[in-house]
Amino acid sequence: MKSDCQFSVRYLLAIAGLGGLLYGVDFGVIAAAEPYLKAMGVYSDAQISHVVGAVLLGGLFSSITAGWLCDFFGRKKMIVAASAMFLVAIPVVSLSLASYPALYAGRVLQGMSAGYMAVVMPMYLTETLPPEIRGRGTGVFQFCLALGLVVAAGAGCLVASWYGASDTADAAGRAAAWGANFWWTMLPVAVLFFGSLRLPESPVWRKRGEWGMGNGERVGDSSSVFQSSRPIPRSQFPVPLFSRRYVLPFLLACLVLTFNKTTGMSSFTSYLVTILHSAGFEGIFANWGQLAVKLTNMLVTLAAAALVDRRGRTWLLKVGTGGMTLGLAAIGSVFLAIERFGVEANNFTGLLTLFAFFFMQVFYALGPGLCVWLVLSELMPSHIRANGMATALFMNQLVAWGLASWFRPWVAAWGWSSMFFFFAANGVLYFITACFIPETKGKTLDELDHLFETKPNHPPMLKLRRASPTT
Repeated sequence: MKSDCQFSVRYLLAIAGLGGLLYGVDFGVIAAAEPYLKAMGVYSDAQISHVVGAVLLGGLFSSITAGWLCDFFGRKKMIVAASAMFLVAIPVVSLSLASYPALYAGRVLQGMSAGYMAVVMPMYLTETLPPEIRGRGTGVFQFCLALGLVVAAGAGCLVASWYGASDTADAAGRAAAWGANFWWTMLPVAVLFFGSLRLPESPVWRKRGEWGMGNGERVGDSSSVFQSSRPIPRSQFPVPLFSRRYVLPFLLACLVLTFNKTTGMSSFTSYLVTILHSAGFEGIFANWGQLAVKLTNMLVTLAAAALVDRRGRTWLLKVGTGGMTLGLAAIGSVFLAIERFGVEANNFTGLLTLFAFFFMQVFYALGPGLCVWLVLSELMPSHIRANGMATALFMNQLVAWGLASWFRPWVAAWGWSSMFFFFAANGVLYFITACFIPETKGKTLDELDHLFETKPNHPPMLKLRRASPTT
């Protein structure tokens, strides 16, 4: 039975990894494709920014309904549905280059698939994995998200080598390169779609109308045994998000999700090749620089996944946000020298920018990149987890959509340096927020549900500090 349980957990983690891969590919593929769209001269800067931001708009739409759909249909069915949406979106995006409305609609659908996956997969892992490996389980999701970014960047390098970089390819080559950057993504997502059909449903969702389910409750087929918490009676669904004892964890999760975008990561993911071109790199060198940065992100995420259940979420968040903020300020300083002090953009300034990106990416992957999903799913008590996560992700996607959709117009008006100093200022606020987050390492779902309950003469924040173990 123990070996059967281990196999079931490994299968779950493999599917979770493919879900993270979908999310990473969803956001990473546009970074290599966007320069070709710009080079074709068919659309304006504003239209290109909106095409890039359409994925985030789709995530915004999905986050509005994700909580209700996850509670109504279940976690497993939403994983299957998110995979199916991606399989439909890719042909639409690849074949609609000449039609702006169709292209935009395909990108929105692509974003909806990622938005649903971002809500349901961390939730599913939180509700099915034992607490002693929950951090590592979510680490698999984040690692494969980073792997998706790397694979998308690597595919972009191969496409650029085959068809030529965006500034050297002819018109036919640019159009072919645009489609090639999307078509390959069908294969891993098809594996995710068919693999997710065999997943067991979350025990919390399946048994939420009953009391007294033990820690060894079986879910799915006879080979699947997962630890679960005490189920929640149907009469207590839904609970208002702004119930007194849930306001603090909900607001903390929303702040973390918001700052995770206002520090600029979604913009870097979508525009990194363009940023490196502007910093001084020419041709395919910017593509290889993007690949190197995202490979660094993946490797550090692997290390962070090994640390998160040892050092804890809060420690990693503080270290990560502090180092990330310094890296953002360094990138802004390089562009300030280029834009305001007449320094010529060349390979040297490109290398300085690339090294600053390495520094920033190491600390982002060490802390916010991994811990954001844990904070989101663990801080939300079971009573509000689905709707709370969806609402927090809605705010996350709203901010990301706004930044990505107006990124090029902002840069054209104010320059790259102003953008990066804005991101660095938000990094400072992110670090301050991390100082107020309680440690959730090693706690069961029952313990997490009671973490924010108040006792007489003890305000919530005092209880949080007493509940947090020393790290």
